[in-house]
Amino acid sequence: MWDNRNLIKKCVDLALDFLEDICYIRVLDIIIDIYNDVIYCRMDKETAGQKFLKVLYNLKNSQTFDSLLEEGDRIALKSFLGDLLQIKGESDRYYIGNEDFKELSLEDFYHFLIELKYRKEEIKDE
Repeated sequence: MWDNRNLIKKCVDLALDFLEDICYIRVLDIIIDIYNDVIYCRMDKETAGQKFLKVLYNLKNSQTFDSLLEEGDRIALKSFLGDLLQIKGESDRYYIGNEDFKELSLEDFYHFLIELKYRKEEIKDE
């Protein structure tokens, strides 16, 4: 993580600017929980990364959460995954389409989520 500290900070700052007026802490909690579920399945990093991105891709394109999430959370989820990260899938390969985020490793992405959540909560409390 320390090697990519500046990249993670840059990504957090970009996300905060992009999602400035959207309350997405619950969405971050969901994505962090998904990450934890995937990472503890004890698979190699490439497989875990693809599984994690596949779940996010399916989540972005699913209507499953429509009945479980409030409208604001649904909007935040779709905006975070679709507009900001630009999660895409082609030929059973899943990836982050946004150039600013695609260099994050799986572990870096987790640290990005944690830092983003912390900074958003800090802003909310001000």
